[in-house]
Amino acid sequence: MSRPRIPQSLAEREFEARLTPSNQAKTLATRLPRAEMLAVEEAAQAAGQTCSQWLREAAVAHLKRPVRSRKAMPDPTLLTELMGLRQLTVNLFAAVAGSSISPDQVRDIVRQADHVKEGKADEILRRLHDATEGK
Repeated sequence: MSRPRIPQSLAEREFEARLTPSNQAKTLATRLPRAEMLAVEEAAQAAGQTCSQWLREAAVAHLKRPVRSRKAMPDPTLLTELMGLRQLTVNLFAAVAGSSISPDQVRDIVRQADHVKEGKADEILRRLHDATEGK
C-alpha cells in the first residue's frame, strides 16, 4: 500500500520556489499578420531553422544591439569640420559672385572658416543636447 501524499504548506512552496533557479525557460507567444508570418517562415526556412528557433535568435540579436538614444549626437570633430566647410563654401560663393578671387582672398576665407567652425559646432551640439534633455 502506498503512503498518502501530504500536501505542502504554502510557506514550504514559497521556500522551494526561491531555491529553484530563476533561469528556467519561459514561453513567449505573439500574433502576426499573415504577411509577416509568411516572411518569418521564409526567413526561417532560408536559415534552415524552425520559426521558433529563428524568432528566438532574432530577438536575442536585437537585444545585443547597442542602445541608441532618441536623437543620436553627431561626432563633434566631424560636425566641426562640416561647419568649417559650410562656412568656406558660403564665403567662396559670395567672393566669386561676379568677379575673380585672388589666392590671398581664398586664404583669408579659409582662416575665417577655421576660426568660426568650432563655435558653430559647439552651438549646434549644445542645442541638440538641450533638446534631448528636454530643457
